[in-house]
Amino acid sequence: MSPAVVNEIEELLPTLRRFARSLTRDASRADDLVQDTVERALKRIDSFQEGSNLKAWMFTIMRNHFISECRRPRPVAGSEEIDSGKYEVAVPGAQQDTVELKEFMAAFSNLDQADQELLILAGLENVPYPEIAGMLEVAVGTVKSRVARARMRLRELHIGGSHLSAPHPYTPPMRPRNGVVAHQVGAA
Repeated sequence: MSPAVVNEIEELLPTLRRFARSLTRDASRADDLVQDTVERALKRIDSFQEGSNLKAWMFTIMRNHFISECRRPRPVAGSEEIDSGKYEVAVPGAQQDTVELKEFMAAFSNLDQADQELLILAGLENVPYPEIAGMLEVAVGTVKSRVARARMRLRELHIGGSHLSAPHPYTPPMRPRNGVVAHQVGAA
């Protein structure tokens, strides 16, 4: 192999990369295809006739290898090859997560204001029960039972799905010990 052929192959790399990109439509697959093409060309360099068109010879190698790869059977889900870990598993789509989040938000919005506030404080903000009880001026046990009932209603709305049109019939009032209704967090 003459140094002139090696230099010519190096000069062809950007052109090969563009051609590979047009075939694969993916940058990483294109780089792999260029690498495979150069490797195959170097292994078979003795079959190349100096003075002929190296570019056409390399493009032919690339195209034939790409077609061979496209024809190669893909593994089928559940096959032994996939189970062996030889192939990477695709990343699952986020569509299901988006749908579940929308369903949850619909169920949450159907809770009454007091239940929403309790679940936000206890579940999202991780405010301790004694602190919530202090805000609402109720016993800690009352906060615990109200949070449990609110979670149960949310679960019914979210999982049941058929209850989304109407809020739960029983919603205990948020009454502090002094008898004043407290629907606002921090209201005294």
